[in-house]
Amino acid sequence: MGPLPTRFRITESSLDAALRYATVIELLADRYRPSLQVLEVGAGSAGITEFLLHPVTGVDAAFERTSERGTPLLERIPGTADALPLADESFDLVLCLEMLEHVAPEAREDCLAEMLRVLRPGGRMIVTFPADETAMRLDSWLNESYRRKSGCEHPWSAEHLRHGLPRSEEVRATLARLLVAGGTVEARRHQWAGSFRLVHGLYTARRWSKLTRPLGLHTRPAARLLFTLCRNLHREPAYRTILVADLPGTSASRSSGGMRPSTAITPR
Repeated sequence: MGPLPTRFRITESSLDAALRYATVIELLADRYRPSLQVLEVGAGSAGITEFLLHPVTGVDAAFERTSERGTPLLERIPGTADALPLADESFDLVLCLEMLEHVAPEAREDCLAEMLRVLRPGGRMIVTFPADETAMRLDSWLNESYRRKSGCEHPWSAEHLRHGLPRSEEVRATLARLLVAGGTVEARRHQWAGSFRLVHGLYTARRWSKLTRPLGLHTRPAARLLFTLCRNLHREPAYRTILVADLPGTSASRSSGGMRPSTAITPR
């Protein structure tokens, strides 16, 4: 297998997404092939196609919210995560980045079950979400910083706080229970809290813009340097959890109960 067809054009507006997708692309690299059938749930208008040059099916209820990032590689299908308008076992890879925290807690299990339903035997599912007390503190900090600067709440961090952030172990255990016999789920932590504060303090809350803009920290070279510095800073305390679930290569034993192999949550 040759190198993956990626393109990372880092700007201050794409940096946050690039840090997430760079890790996800690494986690799918061993499965990649040109014929890979990929679904992204909650993709917005680009999703992973902003960075991975590969056709992807995207399901979202509001594509217009990120219309400025749209790419022709994403096939857009309107729908919701808890009732995907897609056939069983139709994708080799299912992605869901930073969506669960925007769903009411009681609907999250249904979303995970739907994503597993459309995943083929032998397929992989990657789910990321801000989690636990660290993410709660950081989202509260970001929302308050943004409010002080702009006079209004930050759109997505405020929504996180209203819904209540997922708890890593609860989501991992739910996904492990939903997996077919022989499936595995691995959990890892992503984005050190200091990296989160640096990125969002500079480019989201713009807390120090009177100083940082004259210093050139809002240029593309500066954003690219920050991407390089932060892309591997995933020690604790960390902002998000990444779950990687692999299905066995047969659908003969699909089940919703029993013990499932899994791993503890560790920083990577």
